[in-house]
Amino acid sequence: MADLRGKGVDVHLKNVSRLFQVGGETFQALSNVTIFVPSGVHWSLVGASGSGKSTLLYMMGLLERPSTGEVWIDGQRTDTLKTGERALIRNRRIGFIFQNFQLIPRTTALENVEMPLLYQKVPARERKERAKALLAQVGLSERENHFPSQLSGGQQQRVAIARALVTSPGLVLADEPTGNLDTASSKDILELLEHLRALHHFTLVLVTHDPLVASRAEHQIRLSDGRIVGGETG
Repeated sequence: MADLRGKGVDVHLKNVSRLFQVGGETFQALSNVTIFVPSGVHWSLVGASGSGKSTLLYMMGLLERPSTGEVWIDGQRTDTLKTGERALIRNRRIGFIFQNFQLIPRTTALENVEMPLLYQKVPARERKERAKALLAQVGLSERENHFPSQLSGGQQQRVAIARALVTSPGLVLADEPTGNLDTASSKDILELLEHLRALHHFTLVLVTHDPLVASRAEHQIRLSDGRIVGGETG
């Protein structure tokens, strides 16, 4: 398997559909979606709840496999890879940011950020140095020994962003990252993501239902009922 470390990534979904079984019935979350996201840009996926935007994001992040179609990352087809191979790409090349932060409650901010490096078996000293550096970049050096319950929502999301970036991913996927934040905190988080993208040169794909959040991206894709209904598809 190709080593994808050390560079940004592009993502290409070809004729992707995703079916789920719900209560004995078949539900189509995505229908024949084709999209190309080039390396280093900021894209937004926008649509109402149930439009398929999160399913599309999880397909890009190798958390879901398509029912039909193909998923390519930097020229490598990934939907046919074994589970362990897909997990390796996720761990090395993809960072995830979620609406509800998904921090571990009983570990400090620093320990939360270190966690992906622990899975990579990075030595303890290097883990701590890299985690501290990322917390400094998100403005939380003085909060590194605080637990999530001791942090505001905006601060928790900053920790989650630092954790997503600590492995130096080429692709960062954000699922409604401002959904649990007030207006001021949301603006701060979006500006921080834009600053960090310019600093680290990663590709950013952000899911949102808010047109104002989506408008900050360089490109937008609008979805409805599992289909692309507007925007640029690459």
